[in-house]
Amino acid sequence: MMMTLIDKHSFWVYGYFEETKLTLLKVNDPVDIELMNGQILTGHVESIARGIYDSDNPKSRDFVADVNPTFNWVRLEQRIPVRIALDEVPDQTLAA
Repeated sequence: MMMTLIDKHSFWVYGYFEETKLTLLKVNDPVDIELMNGQILTGHVESIARGIYDSDNPKSRDFVADVNPTFNWVRLEQRIPVRIALDEVPDQTLAA
């Protein structure tokens, strides 16, 4: 038998922002996250990346966030990842 244990307080999400919007964000800023089902979660900015690596680029990617170049309609290589720590994850969200 195998089991995986995940700390309820270790959940986080990435938001991808245009570099021109980064001046509006600071570490510890409060954040509201709307899930696809309409549920709202709260969190705070934990960190802001300083750059990204486009996985289609064969150059070195040491110490830089690695992202796929596109996600549906957004070109992620034109965005900077912002890590958002969730303040609390409701039990019904964990069960989903």
